[in-house]
Amino acid sequence: MSQNLITAGFIDPGQLPLDQVRQQVATFLKVSLNQIDRIECWQHQIWVKLVESRAKFISYRSLPLWIEQGIAVIKRCTSRASLDQLGGILRSERDWYDEHDNPQAVQPWRDAWAQQAQHLREEEERTLPIRAHQQAGSEWYSAWQQVLYCCRDFTGLERLAPEIRQQSQEFSDLPEVMQAMQQLWNQRWQELKKAYA
Repeated sequence: MSQNLITAGFIDPGQLPLDQVRQQVATFLKVSLNQIDRIECWQHQIWVKLVESRAKFISYRSLPLWIEQGIAVIKRCTSRASLDQLGGILRSERDWYDEHDNPQAVQPWRDAWAQQAQHLREEEERTLPIRAHQQAGSEWYSAWQQVLYCCRDFTGLERLAPEIRQQSQEFSDLPEVMQAMQQLWNQRWQELKKAYA
């Protein structure tokens, strides 16, 4: 069974704005708000009890709110992988609109998806140098980790200090790398201290 926005966990019917749902249901049913006795947002459909009438079930997809919620979900995607996953779900959602002769209803999703994809591409290009620098800092730390564990005495450790200080200047803008290096240095110092105690 294909996933939809609810079963995939992107939309929680219990979190939908009930006043907006009520207004849109009234518009969809072509009734006044006074004629709606009760509304409940169930997992896969809306249960509507009309005054002096039987209850009806309405698909969330019948309401403009569903398209709005889909757009909000698209805008919350922060990676290309999550956007692509959502794209697959939206394609199965689109099938419902095609079957109900309303394919143009999903055009706002297409537009929002294309816009978010472009934004993510630009963000990825913008942050590429930053991520490359972070990767270099991580590799620098890993290399020194191996070197420091090869040190067997305080003298060897102290001789490496000036070189580490000089190289660390390149990564001074990466506090997590600098903090990890300081902790590594202190840890190795303590290990050697215990070994010679």
